[in-house]
Amino acid sequence: MNKTLKIAGIALLAVVVVGLLVWVYMNQSGSNMMGTDNKVNKVEGVPDAMLEDQTPEAAQATQDLINDLVVDGNQEMQTIQTAGDMDAEGMVDENGEPIPATTKEIKMVVVSPGTSGINVDTGKVITQSGDAVANDVSAGSQAAPQSSFPIDVAELPKSTIKLAVNSTSFTPNEFTVNRGQAVSLAVTNTNTNTFSAIFRFDDPSLSSVVIGLSKDETRSITFNAPDKAGEYTFYNAMFDHRSQGAAGKMIVK
Repeated sequence: MNKTLKIAGIALLAVVVVGLLVWVYMNQSGSNMMGTDNKVNKVEGVPDAMLEDQTPEAAQATQDLINDLVVDGNQEMQTIQTAGDMDAEGMVDENGEPIPATTKEIKMVVVSPGTSGINVDTGKVITQSGDAVANDVSAGSQAAPQSSFPIDVAELPKSTIKLAVNSTSFTPNEFTVNRGQAVSLAVTNTNTNTFSAIFRFDDPSLSSVVIGLSKDETRSITFNAPDKAGEYTFYNAMFDHRSQGAAGKMIVK
């Protein structure tokens, strides 16, 4: 009787051990597979530097815009030289030899003539000096994202968000972007009278994202969406057009 119980106990212990080993193996395999899938689905073809400041979804959207321009479009990457260690200029080393100021190269693409470029490695919208633009400065200043020259809507990449505005409405009056992604936004003034239009946001953090439009004109602007999720109201700043219904919202997720 005791021998039978002992054998049964050993058998039960063996089953428990085997089950535990199988459970550990399956969980490790599942974790590895999930990690691989996430990497393929979310970051394939996206530079690591871009993922440092943008979520995988935002980085993918930024990369899609770049691909629209370079791969599917007819634009070429531009290379700009920017100042590196300018503090070294005028200084000398321990041997009394002058230390030259250094420069660095940045590759970028431009959505439309006149707009600020997108650094293809970081996904940041940049100034001509290579610095990230500021969304919270005065519109039109050197540090602000720049509005394009008048353009043809047909020339814009497919991932550009396109709005039409008149004195009483925006069409569509809502769009969604990811936190931090590079956004190409185009607005067309469809007023049938002589009214101009001014697209701008309510939130001070987007004070420099402004587009001024004459009748029947289309212009675009490129900027990075805010890092903070939420709803950001935009409107037509001409006369009382906002109160007449010319307003909408950008949803940042």
